[in-house]
Amino acid sequence: MGRKYQIISADGHVETPPESWVRYLPEEFRPHAPQLIKLRDGGEAWLIQGQPLIPNGQNITGPGPIKIRGGSYFKEDGSPAVGAGDAAQRLREQDADGIDAEVLFPPVFAARLIESIAASDKDAYLALIRAYNTFLARDYCSVAPDRLIGNAVLPVTGVKDAIAELEYIASEGLRSVSFHQFPNGGGFAAPEDDEFWGRSLELGIRLSPHFSFGLFSPSLDFVGLGQGQGDPFAATLCQRAGGLPPVYTLAQLMVAGVFDRFPDIQFYFAETNASWMPWSFFVLDDNYEIFRGPYDRKLERKPTEYINDHCWFGIIRDPHAIQMHEHIPFDRLMFGSDFPHSVGSFPNSRQFLEEAFAPLDPALRRRMLLENPANYYGLDLNADITETPS
Repeated sequence: MGRKYQIISADGHVETPPESWVRYLPEEFRPHAPQLIKLRDGGEAWLIQGQPLIPNGQNITGPGPIKIRGGSYFKEDGSPAVGAGDAAQRLREQDADGIDAEVLFPPVFAARLIESIAASDKDAYLALIRAYNTFLARDYCSVAPDRLIGNAVLPVTGVKDAIAELEYIASEGLRSVSFHQFPNGGGFAAPEDDEFWGRSLELGIRLSPHFSFGLFSPSLDFVGLGQGQGDPFAATLCQRAGGLPPVYTLAQLMVAGVFDRFPDIQFYFAETNASWMPWSFFVLDDNYEIFRGPYDRKLERKPTEYINDHCWFGIIRDPHAIQMHEHIPFDRLMFGSDFPHSVGSFPNSRQFLEEAFAPLDPALRRRMLLENPANYYGLDLNADITETPS
């Protein structure tokens, strides 16, 4: 009998030098490619058009020690550092941490920070997104697609570009996409987003926007009225909720009717942790009852009913959430090691989980570590998984 899933981390990160994916960039766009610069005092920094020099540090912590700057993708002998190697190295690192698979989010250097390039050359920006997604599909996840579950990057240049990239990643065999703005490219829900939501469902692509997307929290110029763009009722629902992402995103999706128009749509918000949920979710329901009259607004369902049916969440280093399983949507909660970032649990994830779950029913452990991620990402818990290369 082959190896089976025992622990699935639903939040890890691909961290890689730019040359691994920039090689898929057409020659005409090479002048726009990010570069890795060696620093005089050690480590490297990213040189990206339109951005200040951004040093490696917490993003490549691995087993530690944590560095704010001075981090490196390489060991002294020039070989890849822990967390910065190829797919085969990543599988060996999963073994070292006692896990069997990871949902992998993109590095910020291949996602958010290259957006500054779009202002001067949109085609170059889109080509960079395509290059990273090609690398992810062909060079990385293809080695063990059942253990390396990659999240592609979505551009922020409008719905048409987002759909084009969605269709491309589906053709390349990737099953999930990460994004940090609404499909229209901005911080607020818009009617044109519906075309993207519908196409994602048609293609079967999972929506994994990490901890949130769109504007993180609303601005309130006075109690009860949202400031600026967006639906003020969504801002009002978030009053007293603490301003934590993804609460405002959830409120926008509700009041925009996304959950009503797309009853099958699902979102996974990784790295949100969960100890905040009892209060924030109560507040959403309570604010709805308080303010729906003055706003003359009526939702088809209570806010928490939408959340319970459409949303999944991830924790890292949040043992309190595990103990609070009766007060949070535990059937939709997943664990993530956050490897190789600084606040994760590598190389002690198994020890962390054993301690956190020690007093609880083993069925709860299986639910979070296996059943929930398998349900969301369509993994077969009875299948033999890819063996780690020697």
